[in-house]
Amino acid sequence: MLSWAVILTGIFMAYAVGSLAGGHFLSRILYNADVRQVGSGNAGTMNVLRNLGIAAGIMTFIWDTAKGFLVVTLGLKGGGAELGVLMALAAVAGHNWPLYWRFQGGKGLATSLGVALAVYPAAVPPGAALMGLLTFLTRNTDLATLLTFSALPIYFWWREGPGWYLAFGLGLAAIMLLRHGPLVISLFYNLKERR
Repeated sequence: MLSWAVILTGIFMAYAVGSLAGGHFLSRILYNADVRQVGSGNAGTMNVLRNLGIAAGIMTFIWDTAKGFLVVTLGLKGGGAELGVLMALAAVAGHNWPLYWRFQGGKGLATSLGVALAVYPAAVPPGAALMGLLTFLTRNTDLATLLTFSALPIYFWWREGPGWYLAFGLGLAAIMLLRHGPLVISLFYNLKERR
């Protein structure tokens, strides 16, 4: 069983690495711009892509995916599924609410992809297919993201039963609910106001 010192150190490190949002650094290095001041104001791939171009968007996606994958791979090697899952959730939380940038980060998709590739790569193809289908049907990425990640606990329960993988699915679903839920509610509220 892992000690609390190891667990807390791993969580802190994963949060700190997750907070290193590629969009922030690349926008400053390549364009001398603050990505928080353009478009939607978040540091994720889509905002960078829409406002700073394809090259910056691709680099942001690679950066944010890689940081999640690498930090969780380290956790899995050092402490198995327990530490890997906890560090995965901390990395995504760090990306969404980075301490360095006054808790104004991205939406967590690329970093979630990275941590999922490390923790449970078999979940990625069906998850990507479901999200693609839901995005096509709803025409809204926030709603599609929320629905896709809400299905993760069901997937892990079916594949693995109770345990750390189920905790991983529940944790990601909760993080995405906190991050995308208000955006979805705002969307429906605005649609209602237009009627």
